[in-house]
Amino acid sequence: MKGAIIYFSGTGNTEYVSKLFKEEFKKQSIEIKLIDVSDVDNFSDKQYDFFVFGAPIHVEVFPEYFINWVKNNIKAGNNRPCIIFSTQASKSAPGPYAFKKDAENIGLKVKIISNIEMPNNYYVVAFKRFSNEDVKRVKLAAKNKVSKIVSEFLKGEEKLNPSSNIRSIVGKISYKGFLLYSKGWAKRNLSVNYDKCIKCGICVKKCPTVNITMDNGKIDFKNNCISCQRCIHSCPANAFMYKDKHFDQYKLS
Repeated sequence: MKGAIIYFSGTGNTEYVSKLFKEEFKKQSIEIKLIDVSDVDNFSDKQYDFFVFGAPIHVEVFPEYFINWVKNNIKAGNNRPCIIFSTQASKSAPGPYAFKKDAENIGLKVKIISNIEMPNNYYVVAFKRFSNEDVKRVKLAAKNKVSKIVSEFLKGEEKLNPSSNIRSIVGKISYKGFLLYSKGWAKRNLSVNYDKCIKCGICVKKCPTVNITMDNGKIDFKNNCISCQRCIHSCPANAFMYKDKHFDQYKLS
């Protein structure tokens, strides 16, 4: 049996949980591959017997960027089983349940859906940053939850725990507004301290929507941003500023 963990991660939370899934499957001697949708070429789904789909919650739902990648790259599910999980700073979100319909439309069999709490990585803009104690708590809880999910999945169990349809509908509507707002988010709010910038180009290379360009050492933003914040937290020099102020980067150690 061979599986694929297909995920999108802006600041590292979903990648962290995806790696937990990989570790648990490997413990059971199951071949498993991590696939970051923002960094993969020539993908073929035919070699996989099952899938794990993971993404962060953006205003209650999965990012359109992730959903479109899955739809464009998996055309025939052939009733293969899958797990869907989300990462978010709250206890729950309807995103994975909304994505269930997309997975079923492809022809996949959704066996388990789960919300996995992770530290708030959006504190630069809003909400309170998690304390060190809270970070440790949610990381341990995530590890235990993933272990349980993998065990249930391999036993053939089904754990769907449906979410509120109203919450899903409101989330989808809100996300459309958020996506429009996000397109110019970086251009409006971010600037660069060129005394710190080392012109490595990492922000350009890592941007999932090709929203960042560099010309003669100067960074420019287009209008394709999705507010994933990968650029500001992955900068090795912490050269970005939000509304002309520096901030502590998010690092999930």
